[in-house]
Amino acid sequence: MESKLVERVQRDNDHHAFEQLMRQNQSPIRQFLRRLTLQNQAISDELAQDTFLKAFVHIKTYRGEGKFLSWLFKIAYQQFVSSIRKKTEQTNVEVEDKADDGKFEHRIVAEKTVKNLLVHLKPDERAILLLHFSHDLTHQEIAIVMQIPLGTVKTLIRRSRLKLKSFAEVSNSEKTNEK
Repeated sequence: MESKLVERVQRDNDHHAFEQLMRQNQSPIRQFLRRLTLQNQAISDELAQDTFLKAFVHIKTYRGEGKFLSWLFKIAYQQFVSSIRKKTEQTNVEVEDKADDGKFEHRIVAEKTVKNLLVHLKPDERAILLLHFSHDLTHQEIAIVMQIPLGTVKTLIRRSRLKLKSFAEVSNSEKTNEK
């Protein structure tokens, strides 16, 4: 179905088909960008909009060799890197704690913990982990999205995981020492 929509957009410049593609793929793209921008909704929404605009303009360059979503992740990541180069200010938006039950509170604490750990990573390390663990991209797909060698992807995933583990251990030992 997706390939037919892409074909319609490429062949006929079909805005309705592109709108369907956008609706199908906007959630993972927005989620990826929100996490990259450390939950800055304004910047991530602007980057998502720029991503889809760029995708529409350049859709004829999509050859269908990989997933359409992977192609969109590549554009989104490029938009993110470009925004960093332009020194777009990034800020954290705190997650509001509107919890009524323990499960919701536990999820909020887990999200805050992950967010606090991701802050310690470089943008490329953060992107690789998000693409791999949150969006289930393979190492090969990540290499394509980020335009880096496959070996570099594997190395960055390993190093980033070790960094996160180290930061988590430091954080846990600090909490233990406070008690």
